[in-house]
Amino acid sequence: MGFFGLFEGAIFDLDGTLADSMGFWDSLCRKWLEKKDINPPPDLEREIADMTLPESAAYILRRFGAAENSAAIIAQWESIALAQYRESLSLKNGAGELVRALAGGGIRLAIATSSFPACCEAILTRHGIRDFFFALIYTVEMNGSKSDPGFWCAAAERIGVLPERCVVFEDMYSALQGVRAAGMTFAAIYDPSCRDWPALSAGADLAFATPGEALRVLETCGSPGDSRFIPGSYK
Repeated sequence: MGFFGLFEGAIFDLDGTLADSMGFWDSLCRKWLEKKDINPPPDLEREIADMTLPESAAYILRRFGAAENSAAIIAQWESIALAQYRESLSLKNGAGELVRALAGGGIRLAIATSSFPACCEAILTRHGIRDFFFALIYTVEMNGSKSDPGFWCAAAERIGVLPERCVVFEDMYSALQGVRAAGMTFAAIYDPSCRDWPALSAGADLAFATPGEALRVLETCGSPGDSRFIPGSYK
């Protein structure tokens, strides 16, 4: 069967999957430290790559002893980020078109992100795709991690779809274990910030260079009854 026969729900990561924003996040902490006259180490980005925002702030406090508390650091980061999400950050190639195609085919959509809620709302609204999503799910609100299958099962429940009928579009290796343990299909989207892309693409059910490539595959092999759409075939 085709894509629309296999799946009823699709859950998207935001940063690095739909939004072309990882370059901003990769430099945010370093630039913030430099403005505080703190010299960041060469390994900073690797150290915080898989951390949530609260975890990153706690790491900064432990390693550098910044004067602010964790909440104050996060508030400053949010203010900087929100301006970028409201004004300049773009979607990745074909992201908007993929969202519209899935929604148009009756797939129930959600966002699952570690980003700031206001930032997520801002970029989706600015690019005209906010209303296609049934739910926006934030790790900070669910007190969960993307490596936890319970997080993904809860996300599927939010859109009223069984986990085994969901596909997750993600760019982070740390999410792979949780998604697979939840019984979902994992579709990897390449981002230059992903340091584990060979392992991620090998472990994923599907792997695409861009959301636009995923859309082209869906358009070619995604109609109901099309037997060519087989997870594992497009890697």
